[in-house]
Amino acid sequence: MGTFVKSRAGSVRLGTMLMILCFVAIGGFMYWLSITAEPTEVVVVEPEEEVLNAVPFDDFSAGTASYVGQEITLQGITVTTLLGQHAFWTELTDLQNTAYLLHFSEALVTDSTSVTAGTTVDVTGMVTAMSDSILDAWQAAGAFPQDIDRTLAEFAENFVEVTSIEGAASSATESEEPSS
Repeated sequence: MGTFVKSRAGSVRLGTMLMILCFVAIGGFMYWLSITAEPTEVVVVEPEEEVLNAVPFDDFSAGTASYVGQEITLQGITVTTLLGQHAFWTELTDLQNTAYLLHFSEALVTDSTSVTAGTTVDVTGMVTAMSDSILDAWQAAGAFPQDIDRTLAEFAENFVEVTSIEGAASSATESEEPSS
């Protein structure tokens, strides 16, 4: 057993030297990294605006009932006639040029969004089946300034509840325009 003790006596000095050598090696490596490392440039790629479920107007005109319950985007819609301040009619591209109703959501009404007859707009919204309860809610909200307006809206089998509209005027932008 005496030989084991003697053989380990020299290893203590060797262990201290190896520890110091490791610290020097790590320090040298860190110094080398700090000299050779280049800063990383972070590039933020913004996603392009994607049109939500864009439906060609001709396809939509061919069968509006098949889109009930879907949120769609229709581009290039011509405002034919206004129905109060909360809705408007457009003409479908079917053989009869059927009138189709688009109604502003509560958020658009709150933002005082308005359209004028003859303008072209892009709309996004939910295609919804018409019901008496919807007509009653619209009437309670003041969507029908004349009694005939409700009667006209009753002819719509379904309509688009517009949640987003581009190409329409809001009262904020109208008041900022300079008058000539």
